[in-house]
Amino acid sequence: MHSIRRVVLILALLGQSATVWAASEQEERLEASTEVLQAILDTPDNGIPKELLDRSACIGIIPSVKKFAFGFGGRYGAGYVLCRKNAGKGAWGAPSAFTLGGGSFGLQLGFSATDFVLLFMNPGAMEKLLQDKFTLGADVTVAAGPVGRSASAATDAQMIAQILSYSRSKGLFAGLALEGAVLRPSNDDNNALYGREVLAKDILIAGTVATPQSAEPLLRLFSGQGSVQAKSPQAAAPASAPSPSKPSAATGPGSISGLVHDASGAVIPDAIITVTNSATGASRWVTTSPEGHYTVASLAAGSYVIKAQATGMAPITTPPIALESGGEQIIDFKLESNP
Repeated sequence: MHSIRRVVLILALLGQSATVWAASEQEERLEASTEVLQAILDTPDNGIPKELLDRSACIGIIPSVKKFAFGFGGRYGAGYVLCRKNAGKGAWGAPSAFTLGGGSFGLQLGFSATDFVLLFMNPGAMEKLLQDKFTLGADVTVAAGPVGRSASAATDAQMIAQILSYSRSKGLFAGLALEGAVLRPSNDDNNALYGREVLAKDILIAGTVATPQSAEPLLRLFSGQGSVQAKSPQAAAPASAPSPSKPSAATGPGSISGLVHDASGAVIPDAIITVTNSATGASRWVTTSPEGHYTVASLAAGSYVIKAQATGMAPITTPPIALESGGEQIIDFKLESNP
């Protein structure tokens, strides 16, 4: 009887260890994906044109894709795809795990690891993510994306492609094409990341799955906050000057709330509000409700910079705003369309 109990205990411990290891693996992969995107954004002369990032419905990051070749070559990697809500037009949603694989033939010898970034440029490409798998170049058109500060130099083939691909090579191979590579959702990785069974369609299309804490740095970077390491934002006068609340004698955490609307007065749902502590650099973000309202609660007393941004709109960043213990600041934003 004791032996049986001992075996059951060992199996339980092994199961817990596997779960912890799987979660740690996802955290490391998310960190690597964040670093890949940051590295590309930090090199605007040789990176992805911002206008293409703004137009994309989804973005996939597959860090450190392994390619090996000894006469017959193979390729495998795992990463994440994030999509905009509201059919590719709203705020960025949570990540869904995917794998990238494919084979190649030819006289080859060597090994390399390459980071890939995929831009899904229209709803048609976005819908491919719901399939069990799809092949780049066969089931969906793919082209090597243009690089630089502007997409104006893109060729006709690049502008009509459903997916644009970018790479950052760290090994012996360069200029690797993605024609024939297979992209498929990874249910096991999603289960490990979210701690429960979730479907790619609920994460990417329905947008009903909350972002796990380990993925927040990646989502902040997608949302335009810049560096993974928090930096002091440059103060910019908001279109609607904030009206600081009156001093409060209350104690405890405070809050910042308000309304986001456009030049016509129409409210903007799914706008991203980022609140950054001026002293510590720590940031928190929320999205506006369907009525355009937002609230960032449980804030310690201090000075905060608030940034509001939405798809197709010019972002606004406030100067530092003081928040007292137990106080409430109401900051409204009027966002203008990008010129």
